[in-house]
Amino acid sequence: MVTFSYVDSVYWILFSLAIVAGIVDAIAGGGGLITVPCLLLAGVPPLSALGTNRLQAVIGEATASLTFIMSKQIPLDGLVRGSVWTYAGALLGSVTISLVDKESLEILLPVLMAAITVYSVASKKLKAESPRIAKMNTKQFMMVCGLLIGFYNGFFGPGTGSLWMLCFVVLLGFTLKQATMVTKPLNLVGNLVSLLMFIYLGHVDFALGLIMGLGQVIGSIAGSKLVLSYGSRLVRPVFISVTTLMTAKLIFDRVFTDGLV
Repeated sequence: MVTFSYVDSVYWILFSLAIVAGIVDAIAGGGGLITVPCLLLAGVPPLSALGTNRLQAVIGEATASLTFIMSKQIPLDGLVRGSVWTYAGALLGSVTISLVDKESLEILLPVLMAAITVYSVASKKLKAESPRIAKMNTKQFMMVCGLLIGFYNGFFGPGTGSLWMLCFVVLLGFTLKQATMVTKPLNLVGNLVSLLMFIYLGHVDFALGLIMGLGQVIGSIAGSKLVLSYGSRLVRPVFISVTTLMTAKLIFDRVFTDGLV
């Protein structure tokens, strides 16, 4: 007779939730909205929860990136250059985090995410099924956005995928489907830098992270296939839902966690 301990049950639950998070993350980002709270509820210490989440997220993003690249539908122009600049920005952000107070970002981020949500609902650009005229050339875009968004990812993190996607749509004229695909490998680079920092600090539960990572592989493949099949028709509503939930969570954390109410 097979018996399951409490730990086994928790692992199975987190594995299942990682599948769901992988689907959501592959479509529009924001899988951490599911996994981080669940890790905390499972009793994982906050820093270990963040580090373990990075491990499983990196596995999921690597899977989604590979799936999109193999589909031959992902825009590859400037991707290597963008990855280099993103790595440099994320590394700089990770170093700076111990030197600068994050208070201003914690105040501004809910406002930024709310603005992204409103723009996503109102803008016709996010509904477009064909590319538009770019406002920057790819070389400039990858350098500027790679450094800035990479720095933000290494320094703070929440909403990085949403920022990438919006910049690709607004500045390079990508469809939301194209933006979703090309965001994954760039976001992967930034998250990998952050993961290495958590590993160095000893805040990663490798057993749990790899179990959830397996769930991420399953979910990321499923989510990527949905993006390839349905494009912006699917990505836009999920993207709006994710940014709305992220805005609500950031406001809740700011108001209640900081003791303002």
